[in-house]
Amino acid sequence: MMNCLTCFLGGTSPDGFRTYFGSMIADTDFHSYIIKGGPGTGKSSLMKRLAEAFPDDDKEIYCCSSDPDSLDAVVFTEKKVILVDGTPPHVFEPEYPGAVQQILDLGAYWDTGRLKRSKERIIDANSAYSQHHIRCRRYVKALASVVGDTCHIGNCALNEEKLDGFVKRLSKKILPKKSGSVCGRKEFRQLSALTPKGYLTNIPQGYGIYLLNDSYYAGSDKFLRKFADAAAEKGYTVSISVCTLFENESFEHMLIPELKTAFITADPINDVYTASKQPINFRRFYDKNTLAEKKLRIKFNESAARNLRDEAVLSLKNAKTEHDALESLYIPAVDFDSVNRLCYTLISQIKSLSAE
Repeated sequence: MMNCLTCFLGGTSPDGFRTYFGSMIADTDFHSYIIKGGPGTGKSSLMKRLAEAFPDDDKEIYCCSSDPDSLDAVVFTEKKVILVDGTPPHVFEPEYPGAVQQILDLGAYWDTGRLKRSKERIIDANSAYSQHHIRCRRYVKALASVVGDTCHIGNCALNEEKLDGFVKRLSKKILPKKSGSVCGRKEFRQLSALTPKGYLTNIPQGYGIYLLNDSYYAGSDKFLRKFADAAAEKGYTVSISVCTLFENESFEHMLIPELKTAFITADPINDVYTASKQPINFRRFYDKNTLAEKKLRIKFNESAARNLRDEAVLSLKNAKTEHDALESLYIPAVDFDSVNRLCYTLISQIKSLSAE
């Protein structure tokens, strides 16, 4: 049965775009195609066609957080092949050109003369696009400060001894002992991101879901860290998804692919709701008196966080409008017949790479 995981390449953070995908490109077991080219040159469409060309292959699909209907990357996990958009805000360059990574320059297929005639419009749209993203980061930075304050309250109120006991009981219940002493590994897969459509979460299909209901952030973050350690110690590979909207790394979701088990956090930022085999209310791990003392502050933070999140989303919507305008200027200048021929060449190359 074909496995297909959908996630994001990364997401907006207080300091700009944050991603862990670079470690995958650096993996010398994979052959990476790093695609360059401007908006509307067919990067996403090329990756979609290549994904469709191998329908029965296990793969990971990486959506673009600036436009969830577009792709930023496709990873063929068994063929050990990666295709990724290497343009800003996620610039990637080959470390071992040709041997491990190679650049695909779609800019080779555009009519430079036609683009020069649209120079002023391109500059104006690109400038407006950048300004909307700068505005988005300002709101995200304020959001990070607000949720960071609530998380601080949560840390002060958290009963870690009680949480540790729960982690031990649950890990004993759902993590079967594996033969051998091989330690598992921890990797990153971005399931959630701020997008023009809101803060979206890709819920994995076919997984049993544990929904972590946590209004104070601290408990779910520490639970996921501890459970990830416990699973790795028992030999399982775990995929960790962080919330990029925090100043510091905060664990938000986790997958254990071998067990088809997912831990999905629901909090005031993401408003996640999904059918769960066992919802876990994290309020039981916090001291009620400490939370009661900070009740008004927590309530203010929750309202402010949602308002700031919504303004950041609006900024991304406006940025997408400008990006669409840029695409409308580039698309007529691209020789898509050449891009199509490149697609067929890549299909052949990927088949030959997987046969080696």
